[in-house]
Amino acid sequence: MTTDNSKKFNLPPHHEPTGKGFVNPWPSFYNHPEILTLQMLYDLRKNRPKIDKDTKLPNILNLDKALIETYSHPKIQEGAARHGKVMATWLGHACFLVQLEGVNILFDPVFSERCSPNQWIGPKRITPPPCKLDELPRIDIVVISHNHYDHLDLTTIQKLQKNHTPYFYVPLGNKAWFDSIGIKTKVTEWDEHDHTFHDNNSAVKVICTPCQHYTGRTFKDKYKTLWASWVVQTIPKNESEKSTKVFFGGDTGYRYVPDGVDEDVMPHCPAFKEIGDRIGPFDLSMIPIGAYSPRWFMSPIHCSPEDAVRLHEDIKSKRSIGMHWGTWILTDEDVAEPPRRLEAAMKKRGNDPNTFNVIHVGESLVVDAE
Repeated sequence: MTTDNSKKFNLPPHHEPTGKGFVNPWPSFYNHPEILTLQMLYDLRKNRPKIDKDTKLPNILNLDKALIETYSHPKIQEGAARHGKVMATWLGHACFLVQLEGVNILFDPVFSERCSPNQWIGPKRITPPPCKLDELPRIDIVVISHNHYDHLDLTTIQKLQKNHTPYFYVPLGNKAWFDSIGIKTKVTEWDEHDHTFHDNNSAVKVICTPCQHYTGRTFKDKYKTLWASWVVQTIPKNESEKSTKVFFGGDTGYRYVPDGVDEDVMPHCPAFKEIGDRIGPFDLSMIPIGAYSPRWFMSPIHCSPEDAVRLHEDIKSKRSIGMHWGTWILTDEDVAEPPRRLEAAMKKRGNDPNTFNVIHVGESLVVDAE
């Protein structure tokens, strides 16, 4: 899907020419025919990998609530132990609690048992969340990458609104969904490259950035709302301070790889190098590594571990965490395969595998940007 004609309407290239939807404007993307998509979804549902006693699932840790609390206070004094640091806690799949400068940000929260329109059918969790939703600290911001059910969950959003009344930052077109469930205030929808200073707090800046994916909660609304990656960064108070920069990849592909074709000859999504050049380097990044098989079908929309490593390099990430694996069985690769392939891909590219790996569900990683 390309949008050369969008220039006639003075629309950005990722906007559909009529202004009624969005597209991936790069040759790295391929839109499979709808009939093939339906067939693949049926096949995947029928032939999901089995879980047995030998399947290595992610470890689940109890939250370090004391540590999380130390990063939760809205006012951090100059020179405090946590000043200039960012902490990310993996809550499963693409859900992270990110804390910096006393601001608590929740990315793509889904705490339901199934990532589905209802809780009777659809993919069921193979690993539970590390805590209950009401055990989380004060949540200031909820950031949504796109509207697929494994990233945007009705019950979770309703509980967050009831318990925290946070700000919701969402890509274009998603505010209507929040309106429909009664959340009509503190919801802001953004286009790519839009940014704001959170709650007039000049210490934290949030930026909506591109990625390569698609959207739709039914078969009738594909591509009608935008998908995005996100950046959060601190704004230095003086010339001696550094900006702490965090990248959240959401859900994304990197390059379409047809069956039997060498992936290294295929064009890759240019958006990530542009993000790295314009905003990077990043102190901490969360990058998807799972749901990539069969490769010929999933590659336009989901990174393989090898793609994720290239993305990690493109955005100039100093430390990355692999996500989007080990929570629901969405595709047909072995559940434990993504971390193994990630480590091998990092070594093959000559990178230190400790700079991009996985952490336990419930584990908190602290990165010092100084």
